[in-house]
Amino acid sequence: MRRRLFISGLFILTTLFYLLWWLSPLLTYMDYKFYDRLSHTFPSAHSPEHTVIVEIDDKSLKALGQWPWPRIITAKLIEKIADANPSAIVLDMVFSEPDRTSPSTLRSFYKTVLDLNMSISGLPESLQDNDAVLSDVIARSPIILPVFSNTDTQSSVCILPNSVTYTPTLQKIDLYDLDPLVCNLPYFQQRSRGIGHIHAAADEDGILRRLSLVMRHQDLWIPTLGIAAIASVKPGVHFTPTSSLFGTMQLSINSQNFLVDRHAEALLAFYPHDSYEKISAYDILNATVKPDRLKGKYVLIGSTANGLDSTYTMSDGSIRSGVFIHATAIENILNGDLAVQPSLYRVIHILVSFIVALALLIQMIRKRYMSVVWIFLATLSIAAAFTALSWHYHLYPSIGYFIVPLSAYLFILAMFMFFIDYRDKKIFIEEIQRAERQKKQLESALNQSELEIEYQKAMVLQQSKLAAMGEMIDNIAHQWRQPLNLLGTIVQHAEFAFAKGKVDGAYMHQMSTESMEQILFMSQTIEDFRNFVKPDRKSIPFDLNLPIQEALQLLNGMLKSNGITVNAEYSDTELMVMGSPSEFKQVIINLLQNAKDALMENNRMNPQLHINVSAKGENAIVTILDNGGGIPSAVIERIFEPYFTTKQENGGSGIGLYISNAIIRTKMGGEISVINVEDGALFAILLPLIS
Repeated sequence: MRRRLFISGLFILTTLFYLLWWLSPLLTYMDYKFYDRLSHTFPSAHSPEHTVIVEIDDKSLKALGQWPWPRIITAKLIEKIADANPSAIVLDMVFSEPDRTSPSTLRSFYKTVLDLNMSISGLPESLQDNDAVLSDVIARSPIILPVFSNTDTQSSVCILPNSVTYTPTLQKIDLYDLDPLVCNLPYFQQRSRGIGHIHAAADEDGILRRLSLVMRHQDLWIPTLGIAAIASVKPGVHFTPTSSLFGTMQLSINSQNFLVDRHAEALLAFYPHDSYEKISAYDILNATVKPDRLKGKYVLIGSTANGLDSTYTMSDGSIRSGVFIHATAIENILNGDLAVQPSLYRVIHILVSFIVALALLIQMIRKRYMSVVWIFLATLSIAAAFTALSWHYHLYPSIGYFIVPLSAYLFILAMFMFFIDYRDKKIFIEEIQRAERQKKQLESALNQSELEIEYQKAMVLQQSKLAAMGEMIDNIAHQWRQPLNLLGTIVQHAEFAFAKGKVDGAYMHQMSTESMEQILFMSQTIEDFRNFVKPDRKSIPFDLNLPIQEALQLLNGMLKSNGITVNAEYSDTELMVMGSPSEFKQVIINLLQNAKDALMENNRMNPQLHINVSAKGENAIVTILDNGGGIPSAVIERIFEPYFTTKQENGGSGIGLYISNAIIRTKMGGEISVINVEDGALFAILLPLIS
């Protein structure tokens, strides 16, 4: 019963979670971001080749004065464009009031206000009214004029051209209203080829993505400026209902069909700003533009200077004025790039997301975590494939309404189930911790025993080091005995020579030279001892010959005092190996001292040591051979074991060969071995050479 209540509570919470997402504006905002990412990842393959934008830019304003210009200038601009035979001339500007700069208007103004009579008799009658001049140009040109809604003005009566008419099918969709309406002066509007609205509204996040292709004015409908322009060239614009899976209405323009939503809105595909063809109005008036650039094109005239017109923010962060919006609409229609976002998919996707979330919840309750992962990944893959297919047919199915709440739900569900599992496993973890404490107690007792063993090992090792140092001091004593005797002889002879009066400069020089030779020899012996005992453990490349020579130099006195003959054969070339020179020297000294002990214990006649250093292939080989009788076969296999020694009576520690073996094998990557040869033992060291 308790489990059923728990599961029921989870289902209720899941339902409330999705209701909150449906009511939250954050879901709409996130869906916008999915659309922006798709539009940037899969942009239109077309470019704006059907339109030319004539800009009222800073260059034109600097040359012709502030906006609005006298309409005779606007008429001249339109006339020059019309002479190039464009398909249509689209004005992104409304002439709702008479031109106050007309000569006739100025004459009336001075008469009424200042009671002055201004004569314009020298001016042709056709040029006395700027609005009349513009009206005549509009009548002769393929002009499309705009209208817009402004709540601060009174609505005007607008006459629609024949190519754009009311259709009963538009009663089935929810068009936005254009009330009250700001129109052009009647003698402008009646002579135009068509009119269109210039409204464009950004989404809730301030980004412009869509455009209302049709808006309602009382019992009439008015197309956007781009549709009005195309309809003036290709008559026949009508709407027909379509399946709600593909939108709400289908817009047909001269055999081209587009889908729109229930507000007659379509998603625009914006092209890169630099890809639009733009010409300054000043260049048109100065006739510096070739007519071919305008022939057959839809020419849009609008302001792009800062502060003259409404601007809109694009999803890529760029800012564009209204004339670019209408140029984009024309290009989208002619290129077939208009897309639609059917409102039905928002409901479908959040419902499907809710169903998948319940499936994930069931699998999570059953602790089938891999099933949760596979279901989530599978639904994401299906959603991505469906979105890609829809995008190909210019449909955006509001995929954010599926992915965003499902991803958020899975994250929260995973965290929730994590804490539940943590609670369920807490007792188990406590049992493990209790067992771990018992284990640690046992380990502590074991470690105590191991520490005692390690302490004993350390004491033995220290004793071995002290013994090795004692032997080295004994070697130094052997080395110093002869030079000290010689120095004593030199001093006695100096006293005798002084008594005989034989001390002169030559004698003093000879005595000084001989004394310094002995002192330098003794100093070198001290330096060699320091090099042996200093803690150099750094692995570096070194020539194998050098540590062997230094080891023999250290032990030379001891070997000579015991009558041991040493034959050393070194390599003619450098044998570079990697390791610590001082550690390798310690290995050689250990082997030589063991050989000396064997020779002395067995009282060998003519005791000898043979050392050979050579290379074979990619390895260096060092052999040390003595004639001390060899090693008993019963123990030769154990001499490299720690604490094994055959010299207990003489204070052997049994770690010299063990340490030597560790240095050669572990630290230098080589091998050390021993065999009995003839009447002695042969130690061989094999080390890899480095290039």
